[in-house]
Amino acid sequence: MNKKGKEGFTLLELMIVVGIIGVLAAISIVKFMQLIDKAKEAATKANLGALRASITIYFADTRGMWPRTLDTQTYGTGGEILPAFIPVYIRKIPKATLQRSNPHPHTPEYEEHVEYVATGIYGEIAQNQITDYGGWIYSSNGGDVRVNCNHRDSNSFNNPYSMVYYSNYAHEF
Repeated sequence: MNKKGKEGFTLLELMIVVGIIGVLAAISIVKFMQLIDKAKEAATKANLGALRASITIYFADTRGMWPRTLDTQTYGTGGEILPAFIPVYIRKIPKATLQRSNPHPHTPEYEEHVEYVATGIYGEIAQNQITDYGGWIYSSNGGDVRVNCNHRDSNSFNNPYSMVYYSNYAHEF
């Protein structure tokens, strides 16, 4: 006698496979979102580097004068005219795109926004002067520019003893 075997999968086997795929998808989506946050942080650090380099070139070109503001205005000081920062030294203010979980308005006006502060003798921006709107914070006293955010970056979540904040990505001499 020739017995014909069953063909195909049982409902239980299919449910187990679907469950395993669901668990793998849930894990991979979380990891993917973390990668997006890390990519945004990397882009913000690169944009800070471009801004930092532009400020340094301005400082060298003007023989030791920091830009008063990071905008299109020219300024006169002591019979000398200081050039506009934009578009001479940088085409436009780069974006500071931060994590999705940070409660900043994620619109271009805030991502490219520069908050101005006056600080101490070396122009270092104190942590309590950060208004936490996103974008940038700049002091013309010492050319210090930072990310205007006081949240922890994604690298500090992996190490509980590390407390790296966005605002610590600074331009200091």
